[in-house]
Amino acid sequence: MLEYRGVVSSDADGIFAVMEEVAPEIPLRLDTPEAREVIFNRVVQCCRSEGSCVAVDNVGRIVGFLLAEPDEMERFHHDNQALHLPYGGVAKSMRKQGAFCRLIEMVMSCQVPLTATVKRTNQCGMGARLMKIGFAKITCNDQEEQFRWQPCR
Repeated sequence: MLEYRGVVSSDADGIFAVMEEVAPEIPLRLDTPEAREVIFNRVVQCCRSEGSCVAVDNVGRIVGFLLAEPDEMERFHHDNQALHLPYGGVAKSMRKQGAFCRLIEMVMSCQVPLTATVKRTNQCGMGARLMKIGFAKITCNDQEEQFRWQPCR
């Protein structure tokens, strides 16, 4: 049984550990100390923002995460509290239990517009997953696709 909750600053190391495991699927390069530092600092920043959440196992270990950060462009253009979802993942040993769906439901419950960017080389079918739960594809190029979810008002 997993527990789901919002992140706290001390979650950064646990989130990064799961991120290291799922990095090849995202894909996300963590092959240099500099790259690791940049991504770890982004994790820390997301832990300080509202909206990020984690799945925790029965011994308190983080086994899934969904990071959120303010979507500055969306907020500027539409005067709202939109969030961008830069990264999410679930440890391989904890998949097929609905963890990712529960994490995205938590963020959706904030009832603010959400945007997500998915690399075309993503190996998890993330774009299709997002569309299945109500996100719409808004842009795409050779490198990535962008998705948006708008809450019903």
